[in-house]
Amino acid sequence: MKMANRKLTANALVALLASACMILATAAASGSAPLKTMSPAKDRPYALLRKRLLLDGWLPIQNARCVQESRRAQACNRWLELQRCEGGGRCLMQWGDGDGARIMRVEVSGVPAGDEADPVQAQATVIDTAERPVQAASPAAVRCPATDFGPFLRAFAGTPALRRAFVAPLVRATVLVSDAEGDRLEPAYVRGDREDVFNIAYRAGAFHHVGVDGVDADPLPLDIRASTPDVREVGYVYGSSEGRSFEFTRRKDCWYLTGNPRPTGP
Repeated sequence: MKMANRKLTANALVALLASACMILATAAASGSAPLKTMSPAKDRPYALLRKRLLLDGWLPIQNARCVQESRRAQACNRWLELQRCEGGGRCLMQWGDGDGARIMRVEVSGVPAGDEADPVQAQATVIDTAERPVQAASPAAVRCPATDFGPFLRAFAGTPALRRAFVAPLVRATVLVSDAEGDRLEPAYVRGDREDVFNIAYRAGAFHHVGVDGVDADPLPLDIRASTPDVREVGYVYGSSEGRSFEFTRRKDCWYLTGNPRPTGP
């Protein structure tokens, strides 16, 4: 009888261990499953979803042509994530996660038309949300010009193809916002394919500022700092007040432009 009880106990223990392994395997599989859409946000005020996204570490993705594509200057200024609008106040917002690896698309309704209309008072409502991974923009055929940062920066600034290849799809930036609450700087993403994401050229052995009138003939002194072994910040002051900075991060076997920490301005 005792032998039978021992066998029953051993069998129960084996079953328990098998059940635990199955639970762990299921949990691991769910961790690698595709991210689902945020359907609970549907039909809710956009202002609430916006606060939730900011608290969860998401950043607005700014569209440089927002005003032209939405005809809503005040909304573009107040909501950096606004991309474009259709008739009837239906608009598209886009957000990037903290790692710049996912994009959240949010469709809303009720955004008022007109350049001066206050979007916050309109109580825009979420129509739909969806997440998708960010698509890498780097052509596989382009090789890293140098592993040392100095030679890399000279090649990056001097060759347009390299600039396109070694810019992150989403670049962290600091954007100046001006509204009824005053002037302030807010974090956001800008797309890596924007022409103004990097405005330094390298020609004839020197760096030069690139502005609306083209490449300045005078050399541009750069301040290059290593905050960590894998991060370099490149800054400059141009004229009496204009200045910018760019953050490069070493990823795998090369450097990538990943940030615009300091915007143009004083």
